[in-house]
Amino acid sequence: MRRTLCTALLFGLLIAVIPAGPVAAAGADCGKDFPARLGCWQDALDDGAEVTVTLDRPLVFDVGRKVDQAAFRRDLKNLRVQVPAGVRTGQGGTVLLLLAGHALVHRDARIDRLETRTLNQLGACASDLCTALKNSSLTGGQLIDKKLGVTELGGHKSTDRTRLLLYALTAVLVLLLLGLFLAVRRSRNPAAAAVAANPGPEPAETTARLRPVPPAPAPPPSPGRRVGPRTGPSRTAVVRTALHPQGYVELDHVLYRAVWAEPDRTPPEPGAYVEVTDAREPDSDVLYAFPPAARHHARGSS
Repeated sequence: MRRTLCTALLFGLLIAVIPAGPVAAAGADCGKDFPARLGCWQDALDDGAEVTVTLDRPLVFDVGRKVDQAAFRRDLKNLRVQVPAGVRTGQGGTVLLLLAGHALVHRDARIDRLETRTLNQLGACASDLCTALKNSSLTGGQLIDKKLGVTELGGHKSTDRTRLLLYALTAVLVLLLLGLFLAVRRSRNPAAAAVAANPGPEPAETTARLRPVPPAPAPPPSPGRRVGPRTGPSRTAVVRTALHPQGYVELDHVLYRAVWAEPDRTPPEPGAYVEVTDAREPDSDVLYAFPPAARHHARGSS
């Protein structure tokens, strides 16, 4: 499909650039005098070619017999004569414009007046252009403005034709690109449909199922300080701050620092009763806290 579209595009471009018929340019090998050149160009015209003659200098008109303008007009219908800017036609160039089937002049070109000798060779004027050039020389712009059967060289008509050709080529190119885009898109759709119809094995599950999270274990009890068996008398005190391992206990309405002396047992909460003893270190002011005695529990329950 892509190869076909590319071939069509190249074919359209070739059609745009190939001229409608064969074109021959008048070369220098056609001679120097007017009759020799005219006969050379007429041979090319007889073969069906379109001959383009561009004047770059005045052309001398040196014929020894009359020129049948009507006959030449019929035979030279494919003759294209161009007079660029700043060029004077001379007597031969003016006659050539009268005989050519396509006369193109630039506005700044100079078309010389037909002299009496030239008019005697041509005979009676058969066109408005010939009549206008009998009186005086004219510029290309004057001939164009008077609409005397000439075309402006490099003027609006040529520009409009080129613009239309560009528009046509652009439209053809856009249509070809659109067709190529649709063809590529259509070729991709069946592949996508085949993939959708055969999706293949399902992918492995990558997300682990949610499982209940076990509660965090309770923090171990405060280790306390291992001080050994109780020594000395003990007194009952009330825990005022948590013993982790040190805190404060209330004894006789006074707060004392105390350390929990049973690391294997959970220390009591604030408000509970404990038995406290003095520390073994003589210079220490921290009391040792022990679980309350059974007698205290009994007294508290009564």
